[in-house]
Amino acid sequence: MLLLFTIILSVVLLARFLEERIKLPFALGSIVLAYLANFWFDLAAFGDFFPEIVYLMLPIILIPDVLGVSRSELRNNLVAIVYLSLFAVVMAIAMAIGVTLWVLPEYHFTIGILLALFVPLMATDVVSVSSIFGHFKLPEKLKLYAEGESLFNDITAMIIFFFIALPLISGQEFTLSNLHLVLGKMFFESLLVGLVIGVAGYYAFKFFKDSVEQFLTLYIMASLAFIIGEHLEVSGILGVVVTILLFKYLFDKEGQYKKLDRYALYSFLNSESASSVSFRAYRKEAHYLGLFANGVIFVAIASVVDLAQLWQYHLEILLVFALTTVIRLLVIAPLAWWRAHPQRWTGALTLAGMKGGLAIIMAFSLPDDFLYKEAFMSIVLGVVILSLFINTALLIPYLRYHSAGFALDKANDGNVLSTMDARQELKKMLQKDRLTQAYNTLVFEDLIEKEMARSQRYQQNFALLAFEVDNPKLVKKRILPTLRSSDYFGKLDDNRYAVLATHSGIDAALIVAQKLQKKLRGQHIAVVEYSTGDTLEMLYDKLETAFKSAKPIDIEV
Repeated sequence: MLLLFTIILSVVLLARFLEERIKLPFALGSIVLAYLANFWFDLAAFGDFFPEIVYLMLPIILIPDVLGVSRSELRNNLVAIVYLSLFAVVMAIAMAIGVTLWVLPEYHFTIGILLALFVPLMATDVVSVSSIFGHFKLPEKLKLYAEGESLFNDITAMIIFFFIALPLISGQEFTLSNLHLVLGKMFFESLLVGLVIGVAGYYAFKFFKDSVEQFLTLYIMASLAFIIGEHLEVSGILGVVVTILLFKYLFDKEGQYKKLDRYALYSFLNSESASSVSFRAYRKEAHYLGLFANGVIFVAIASVVDLAQLWQYHLEILLVFALTTVIRLLVIAPLAWWRAHPQRWTGALTLAGMKGGLAIIMAFSLPDDFLYKEAFMSIVLGVVILSLFINTALLIPYLRYHSAGFALDKANDGNVLSTMDARQELKKMLQKDRLTQAYNTLVFEDLIEKEMARSQRYQQNFALLAFEVDNPKLVKKRILPTLRSSDYFGKLDDNRYAVLATHSGIDAALIVAQKLQKKLRGQHIAVVEYSTGDTLEMLYDKLETAFKSAKPIDIEV
């Protein structure tokens, strides 16, 4: 077991190294390295218990993904996410079944049999999508579509597979009325499990004050939601997602019940669970555990790969891969048209349809007496591997080719421009603002990310100082003379500006903040210090927290 543990850690380490150095997506690097390791070491233990291992890892993988979801962004784009993760999945399944029945009528496939084949292939892998998208300047809404879809279409696929496909192939018959009853009951019970565990877990989190205890509470909470959901034969994944989203909501609402403090219950509700600094640390630690869990899954996938068996079904694998890819394009395109997004978004979201371990779990869950189990397992496994290789090989150059357009979408909130127009417009936008001499947001974010990489490499601190000014004419006159030669001045939003204070700890940044505040006549200054492992998103979260403070200068570390 120690050898297996060492192999997993080595795969995760090398895959992470390749991702940082040559931009090879973590998922792709992991599966290649795991397959190579399978040649030299005996990984049969993973193959023998593949479904159990992946089920064990699922809550650990889901936690960082759900913690990273912005509730406000999710709420603002709920209709698009529901379309991608529910209606598009159902339409894609229906189209795949229809094409198969039309092309291969001689096989007399039933709806249940075809559901067992195509439903697993509707679950996409959020880790693969995030690892690729994270290396490009893409609109936040595009990232939310892709990552939100990958997170929530897993729920849709598992519900259809376990509550419709498996009963159908076992001989159970459904009418429209009892189908509604089954799905409605399952959805309600899954939601109830998530709500109950979320509330209980939140109060348990408040009860413990030690950071290690609180961090473990998060995982126990998610695991219990999954275990109870599966035990009650409802959706464990939906239970986990609801649990963590509810926990985040309650955590964000702390401190909003001060008028009711005279009651003991509300006083406890109003008490602080953990500082925002601690909670950001939990997100980092959850991300690291998630990397390990994904390493386990990809090593497990490599252990069940049988190249001879895959080759036996290579034509079926290629046909199913081509069919599901074309259908994905057809169901993605209406979203881009409906939301008036550039067509380049359609290509990006289509290629972001990489499959993962969840598809293989469903294939392995087919009954042993199912006539097509071996063929379907091989086809699903083959399509998963093919999608990781081909989609990745196409998605990266696609994003690079359209980088100017996507960068402009990020700055212009998705306005439709041709690639040529986008490059010309972007060239203008990359210049400093004439009025304030502030770097454009895109350039400034690049400077921050370069400083983050330098800070990690040389262990040198830096800070961000931000403020809001309604009159930009005052900025150039008052701010620029205050800055040091090593500082960068940039624009984050219409009225929000920031100073990137390089080579600066919090003490040096505080001196700069005090000078800025004098020049801005008492304007509120938000100061954040970079901590190892922070992402750009986490730095912005710190800024938002600091901006909410009533202090003249608020510091977040």
